[in-house]
Amino acid sequence: MRRSFVYIVLLSWQFFVLLLCTIISAQESSERSFVITDLKLAVTTSDSVRKLTESVEYPSSLDKPIELSHGDNLKIIFSLRDKETKKGIQPHQSMIILSSKQTENQIPIIVTVRDNGKARAELNMLDIPENLFLGNYSLNLIIGTFSHNNPINYQIGTVNIDVPYLSPVLIKYGPKPEIHHIFRPDQKLPPTIISYSFVIIVLLPWLFLIGAWIHLGVNISFLTSEPGSLPVIISFLFTLLAIEILFYNYWTHLNIFQTLSWLSGLSILAFLSGQKALSDVQGWRLKGLR
Repeated sequence: MRRSFVYIVLLSWQFFVLLLCTIISAQESSERSFVITDLKLAVTTSDSVRKLTESVEYPSSLDKPIELSHGDNLKIIFSLRDKETKKGIQPHQSMIILSSKQTENQIPIIVTVRDNGKARAELNMLDIPENLFLGNYSLNLIIGTFSHNNPINYQIGTVNIDVPYLSPVLIKYGPKPEIHHIFRPDQKLPPTIISYSFVIIVLLPWLFLIGAWIHLGVNISFLTSEPGSLPVIISFLFTLLAIEILFYNYWTHLNIFQTLSWLSGLSILAFLSGQKALSDVQGWRLKGLR
């Protein structure tokens, strides 16, 4: 019983110490704050010409609006430091917001902060956000972190966007700009005379073959003695002709799948009829008919 009582007292004491440390750390965190230092703004043109350079001391704001036109680049650099230790801090959230009272539009700009507290943001008018329009915008710097208890919403100044091709107001519903598609031009076919020349070149061997048959004299008398082989030979020749016609149709309008389906059937027919026809021709030679 006594040991249990001592154990409960020790647990209560540990809980009390832990609670006290938590309260003290929370109080210290609530008292810690950070400040913005070395705030500078620079505007350069597309030709890298320095258009504006301003230094602002927090928490004051710029007196005149920053004029931005097409090709300008706005750069903002500053440092975040602990108010007491003067050491750089890296916040959990940091961004610049461009806010328009006319359109109630807000455009966030990413702020990059290093471990040493040096921060940098950039707005390039060559790469304009889609929801950025003509008009005046307030330039606000928003920073917050868990380690410090003073989040900042600091208005640096105002920005006047003056780009000719931007719309002055936000069009939520309306016609979109026309999209002009650029297609690849049609393939140029060779002149007709070249096509006819190749047709003649392909047909020339047949002309020489027919001429040679006429000159040598073609003996087809054996077909009358073997009439059973005539249908097989004719079917084989017509099958070869059908395959050639199929290739022509593939070149003109058929696709590869349609061509292969027809070719598979014709190939089987050509194989069977060709095997029988060549066997008959070999038999004629053995009999001395050819």
